[in-house]
Amino acid sequence: MRGLVIFLLIVVVMATFSFVVLSTKNNNDMKAAMLEKPKILDFGTFTSAVCESRKDIVNCKDEVFVKCNGKVTKAVDVAECNGFKIDVPKATGAAVFGNDWKDPRN
Repeated sequence: MRGLVIFLLIVVVMATFSFVVLSTKNNNDMKAAMLEKPKILDFGTFTSAVCESRKDIVNCKDEVFVKCNGKVTKAVDVAECNGFKIDVPKATGAAVFGNDWKDPRN
């Protein structure tokens, strides 16, 4: 019986020591994380019409674009931004205009 009590006492002491060591390590990691400057994420998504002329018509369709760290690209060309995975939604807008149509964005 005395051996069992000693064994359990040793296990409790080891568990307590492990807990103290791990909590000290986690506390140091938290302090280091708090001292780091927070990263400002420059990220945004938007849709824009992309138009092309074909014979007698101008065909326009919406496409999704991503702004990541100031750089704008088509969303299908970007897999991630600052470690965030980008799932590209499908843009459904489309329009057909006569060839004499002037794009007001120009």
